[in-house]
Formats: sequence, structure tokens, C-alpha cells
Amino acid sequence: MLHNIMKDFLGSQDGRFSEQFKAGTQADLSDYLAACIAPDMALPVGQIENKAIVSDGSNPKMKRKK
Repeated sequence: MLHNIMKDFLGSQDGRFSEQFKAGTQADLSDYLAACIAPDMALPVGQIENKAIVSDGSNPKMKRKK
């Protein structure tokens, strides 16, 4: 899952190899690593809200032809 990195830290995605994560960047963190770090070190990127337009069908430009 994509995370915003809040603080620099050294972490391992798979438990074998480590890599440096820099504050101010985004990184795709494994579930394993996300569960091991402190919550203030990386925050999940929020998902886009569903901004669907709801209409009752009364748009005068879209009149139904009979």
C-alpha cells in the first residue's frame, strides 16, 4: 500500500534486505513493514472519495423524446 513517509527510517520490505526511506516521499510499503513501523513514521495515502453526481433526472437539457 502506498504511504507518505513522515520520518527518515531504515526498513525491510521482506525481512531480508533493508532500504532507506526518506521523509517527504511516497513509498509502496509491504504489509510486513507497515505493521513493524511506528504510526508516525509513515501514513497510508488516502483513497480518492467517490464524487459521483446524483441526479433525479430533471435536467432540462436532457429531455426525453416521445
